[in-house]
Amino acid sequence: MTEAQAAPPPLDKPPREKFFSNFPVVVAATAILLVGLYTAYFFAPFDDQQSTLFNFALAPERFWAEAGSPKVYPDIQSALLTLVSTSLLHGDWVHVIVNTLMLVQFGAPVSQALGPGIAGAGKWMLVFIVSIIAGSLLYLGLQDADGPYAVGASGGVSGLIAAAFLMDPYTWRKRTLWSREFLLMTLYFIIINIVLVFGGPFVGLYVAWEAHAGGYIAGAILMAVMPLRGLPARAPRAAES
Repeated sequence: MTEAQAAPPPLDKPPREKFFSNFPVVVAATAILLVGLYTAYFFAPFDDQQSTLFNFALAPERFWAEAGSPKVYPDIQSALLTLVSTSLLHGDWVHVIVNTLMLVQFGAPVSQALGPGIAGAGKWMLVFIVSIIAGSLLYLGLQDADGPYAVGASGGVSGLIAAAFLMDPYTWRKRTLWSREFLLMTLYFIIINIVLVFGGPFVGLYVAWEAHAGGYIAGAILMAVMPLRGLPARAPRAAES
């Protein structure tokens, strides 16, 4: 004899995750800032564009100019400012869009790992800005006075790439700088930059690889010593047969 059973209540649909509501504010704000500033620069008069480049781009000819030259910075603060302000300028729309997409792709997981709130955002900005400065310094150190001006946030983005490479995507634990996985991804990073350096000029693209290298090294070192305060570590997932 069978027994009649009441039909089970319908299961509630799981709430749909809202991507933008969970997206790190510091990453979104930085991405909007980069695109917004380039938009303002793009529509500015030509003379204002030239003045902006002269005062805020990374300019070897101004750093290495002889005393008394009209190219010398008026003070040390103006010179040091360009180590960071160069990241707020870009060469064209493709440049700023690519940098912004890379910033979002790699900056978001780094922000989540470093933790929420002002403290987490501050650590993220530390990685980003120190990587920019490191890239700028290496670029200046390897260029003479005839070197071209450098613009773009690639140094900071490279630092975020290195920081993201140091995280295991399955366990959210930190890799070591000498781990096989990190060294392999660093090799990929180097190969991509070699291709860009030698292949870029054929399509009008000139890459400041020094800024990429300096930023990558700085981002890797900073991430290696910073504690992860964000997403909790998870046990590795078992393989399913």
